[in-house]
Amino acid sequence: MPKKKTAAIVEKVELYFSVMEDPRIARTRHHELLPILVMSLAGIICGAEGWDDLEEFAEMKAEWLGELFDLPHGTPSADTFRRVISSLDTEQFEACFRSWILDVASSFKGEVIALDGKSVRGAFDKATRTTPLHMMQVWATRQKLVLGQMSVPGAPGEIDAIPKLLALFDLRGAVVTADANGTTAATTVAVRKAGADFVLALKGNRGPQLEDVRARFSALSNAQLHEASNSTATDRGHGRVEVRTVHSIPVEEWPFPQWCDVKSVARIIRERKVGDEEPSLEESYYLSSLAPDAAELGDIIRAHWGIENHLNWCLDITFREDERSIRDEVGAQNFARLSRLALMMVRSDTTLKKSLRKKRKIAGWSDAFLLQLLVGGIAPAL
Repeated sequence: MPKKKTAAIVEKVELYFSVMEDPRIARTRHHELLPILVMSLAGIICGAEGWDDLEEFAEMKAEWLGELFDLPHGTPSADTFRRVISSLDTEQFEACFRSWILDVASSFKGEVIALDGKSVRGAFDKATRTTPLHMMQVWATRQKLVLGQMSVPGAPGEIDAIPKLLALFDLRGAVVTADANGTTAATTVAVRKAGADFVLALKGNRGPQLEDVRARFSALSNAQLHEASNSTATDRGHGRVEVRTVHSIPVEEWPFPQWCDVKSVARIIRERKVGDEEPSLEESYYLSSLAPDAAELGDIIRAHWGIENHLNWCLDITFREDERSIRDEVGAQNFARLSRLALMMVRSDTTLKKSLRKKRKIAGWSDAFLLQLLVGGIAPAL
């Protein structure tokens, strides 16, 4: 049973995870599910990267944890953490995660919702050396929230996962973005059903559509291109200069009937120059359900890549996700979900103007700060 000191965090975890079914036989349980979830979340915040780390965290924090929970059998072992987390139904666990996040998310009107897949490279099967865990993620770029995720069989599985994920959300007023792998007719239909607009990248894997868009821009005279919606932005830093020029034109007739509401297409020309090197040019193409507004489309496309800097990079560098070697696929999925929840809890703290890495260190050193993250992190007041 929880003690009074920890009532807030237990109430919050219980609010969203009480519907989780504990598959263990009741008479064999030495540790209840909610304390294990709280200890796992706290351990990951403080740097735990696997089951052994969670055991060591719990042992080192035994006195503090004893103030939070009644622990008649002591703290859980690595095997207990592994068996419990790996036995939880992934769909149920994801639904609990999603209900928590959606309760604290604000309106999605004007929000850029990025779709992107990420592999956990350390979670491979020993025999086949394949990577079983590839997560398709839904990321609110402005609010910096993982709205949901789904395990898929590698990057090709993203195509089928996107419509299923989008069906879970009311995204009215949002703009959904995806890289080339997620640019399909089914994605356009699912986005519009969710009440959102889309801006989708086009590459060679969508050959006919890419060639059509290229031909539209090639057919424009210089005068017509000048009259189209244009926008230019320049970035400078670390000896590098990048000039991005966006052109956007309307689509009056889209020759691919399965694709829904394609109203504009865009071309971005990126000119990069590093030091004294020769400048390099790169062209990329996009299709959208929005009107042709080059400045707006350019901002949306830039916002999409925030998922790399604010989510994937943080998981790989700060949380060392690619180095995590959890071989059980269910355990790896659920640990990944806890890691994303921990990341959002640490990031939501505004009391310390420190990096994520430093905040995690301080949480490991200070029980008070750790409890503050757990109680205050991405949860409504109770």
